[in-house]
Amino acid sequence: MKALAQVVATLSHVPGVVAAMVVGATDGLIVETSPIIGGAGGVTDPRKHTAALAAYLYSKVTRASDAARLGTPAFMRLEAERGHIFVVGARDVVLVTIVTTDANLGRVRLEMMNAARENS
Repeated sequence: MKALAQVVATLSHVPGVVAAMVVGATDGLIVETSPIIGGAGGVTDPRKHTAALAAYLYSKVTRASDAARLGTPAFMRLEAERGHIFVVGARDVVLVTIVTTDANLGRVRLEMMNAARENS
C-alpha cells in the first residue's frame, strides 16, 4: 500500500489541484492533507469542513447507488462556479481534491483513480 502522505503529495502536484486530502470514510476526519494553495495562515482551515462534508456526501451517494443496485460508486464530482470537489473511495478512506475550474479534470480524475486502486 502506498503511504498516504505520498498519495497526497502526488495529487497535490497535479496542476489545478488546490488541496488534496485523505479522509476517514465513516467519520470525515482528515487523515492526511496537503498545504492549501493560496490559503491564508492563521485562519481556521475550511478544509476540515469540506473533508467531513465530502465524506458524508460520498456515503449518501454510496447508499443511493446501492439502492439502485449499481454497486459502489467509482468517482464523485461536485461542480461549482469557482471549482470542483472530487471524491474517490479507497476502502476505509476517501480521497478528496479541491480543483480549480481551469484544471485538466481528466488528469485529476485519472490520478485519483490510480491512487485509489493502488490503496485498495
